[in-house]
Amino acid sequence: MSASPLPQAPGAGAAKVCGILAIIFALTCVGIPLAIILGIVALVQQSRAKHLVKADPQAYAPVPATGLVTGIIGLVLPVLMLPFIGIVSAVAIPSFLYQREQARSMAVQHHLDLARAKAEAAVLAWQARNPGQPVPQGTLIKDLLGDPELAALKNPFDPKSPAFLGGETGPGGAVMIHSDRVEEGGVTTWSVKLRAEIPRRNEQRVLTAEIVTHTQEQVHGRTEDGWEVVNPPVEMPAPQR
Repeated sequence: MSASPLPQAPGAGAAKVCGILAIIFALTCVGIPLAIILGIVALVQQSRAKHLVKADPQAYAPVPATGLVTGIIGLVLPVLMLPFIGIVSAVAIPSFLYQREQARSMAVQHHLDLARAKAEAAVLAWQARNPGQPVPQGTLIKDLLGDPELAALKNPFDPKSPAFLGGETGPGGAVMIHSDRVEEGGVTTWSVKLRAEIPRRNEQRVLTAEIVTHTQEQVHGRTEDGWEVVNPPVEMPAPQR
């Protein structure tokens, strides 16, 4: 009758498993700290198993070198991977930050364009219902801020903040909505303006849009026939003699 095979010494199997796992985690880059720990555990378990076999060679089978080899590889790989990780990080991190900044900027631009389209549609609808009547700026702003679709959007730079706020200035990434009135060349223009500031590391980008609600020309007088004089002709200076 042949003798039964001797069992493995305690720690030999654990050394092999820990060594293989150390190599796997080292190759994933993100698991380098765990790979170093597993590599150390593999060497410790390998050493323990060898001491047990040396102390009682008749009780345990010889310990294979698998745990030792995989443990060493699991410790060496992280050291070799560090320069590679540094190079990849130096290239990938700035690119990732740039792409994230571009995505946020595009989201703010989309918010502003969406609000402008809704405002323009609201102005046309008001003019169709009330011919010749100016659009109330306060009502238009209130309707925009209360629009369910706009109210559901969030600030791309601060997800806890709304994407639209009333006023002229506000947090970066938020589209600010406010009324405006400008007089130029005898014409008064009422409008609702949209403004968004996009935070950047080097400079600040500002997005703007304007929706004209109505205009009015200033009457300077009337002619003898009763016609209104809106923009009287500029008197040219008499030629010098």
